[in-house]
Amino acid sequence: MTNARIARYNQNEVATADPGGILIALFDAAIRYGNEANQALKDGKIAAKGQAIGRMLAIVGELESTLDRDKAPELCDNLTRLYQYLRDRLQVASAKLDVKALDEVQKHLRELRETWAQAVTIARTSHVGAPPAP
Repeated sequence: MTNARIARYNQNEVATADPGGILIALFDAAIRYGNEANQALKDGKIAAKGQAIGRMLAIVGELESTLDRDKAPELCDNLTRLYQYLRDRLQVASAKLDVKALDEVQKHLRELRETWAQAVTIARTSHVGAPPAP
C-alpha cells in the first residue's frame, strides 16, 4: 500500500470513529511515541527523543483540551492536574534525558488507556454512547 493510500485510510478511520475510539487511539499513539522516545534515549538519538516526546506532549495537551467540564467537572479537574503533571514529567524526561520520568509517564498513560478502554466498552455495550469526558 502506498503512503498516500495509508494516509487516506487513516483519515477515514479518524473521520468515522466514535469519540471513545478516538480517545483510545490517542492513548495508543502517546504510548507508542513513549516507546520510541525510550528507545531513542537508549540509543543516544537526542533529536528522535525530542520529536517523540514533542508528539507525546501534543497528545496530552489534546486530551486535556477535550475535557468536557460541563458533564463531569470534578473528574475533569482531576484529569487536568494529572495531564499537567504528565507534561511536567515529559519536560523533565526531555531536558534531563531522564528515562525514569519517561517510564513514569508511560505507566500512567497505560493505566489511563486501560481505564478508558473499559469505560468505552461499558458505554458501547449499554448503548448509552461514549463516556462523557476523556
